[in-house]
Order: sequence, then structure tokens, then C-alpha cells
Amino acid sequence: MSVIIPTYNYGQFIDECLASVYAQRGVRYEIILVDDGSSDDTVVRVAAHAARITYIRQANQGQSAARNAGLAACRGRYIQLLDADDFLGPGSLAARVAELQGRGDKTMVVCR
Repeated sequence: MSVIIPTYNYGQFIDECLASVYAQRGVRYEIILVDDGSSDDTVVRVAAHAARITYIRQANQGQSAARNAGLAACRGRYIQLLDADDFLGPGSLAARVAELQGRGDKTMVVCR
């Protein structure tokens, strides 16, 4: 599972967002955080997580370009797009993977 997090000047939310991914159990994941040219403290905040994430910094190109950069770098079989100001509820990744693995006809799972 690859969790792709695009961000632009959302440093204030990064710690909580990443903590929600770290809390996931029952599934292996990689985190790819794409900083789309932030001018706030995103770089400083992300540095504390350097050992646990892949960090890509690029010139500002917009959220779609940041997501695409994350997609190009990911290695997971499944992809979770997560905005930097959002978080995952407990068990979210495992539930999505189970749903996808349990039904061969599904290619996407969404939630409220």
C-alpha cells in the first residue's frame, strides 16, 4: 500500500496526518509526501519524519502534479491518496485492502 500525501503550505497539519498513517495496523505501507513548493514550515516539520517517509520536494505545480509525482514514485500494489490536512481513521488501510482483495471485480474503494 502506498499512501501519497501532497502538500502545499500545510505544515501545521503534517504531524497529525502522518500520525494517523503510523497508527494503521494490519497492512504494510509506504508514505510518499510530496511538497509542492511550500513556503511555510513544512520542510522543518517533515524533517522529523525523514526516517519513515519518502519526501519529494518540487516547485509549485498544483495538487494534481504533486499527486502524479507521488504516483510516479510509489511501489505499492494499492494506492491511498490522502490530503495533508486530513487523517485516516483506525483500521482504514486494512479495511480497504481487505475489500479490494476479497472481491476481484473491484478496482477502487471510497469512503464518506
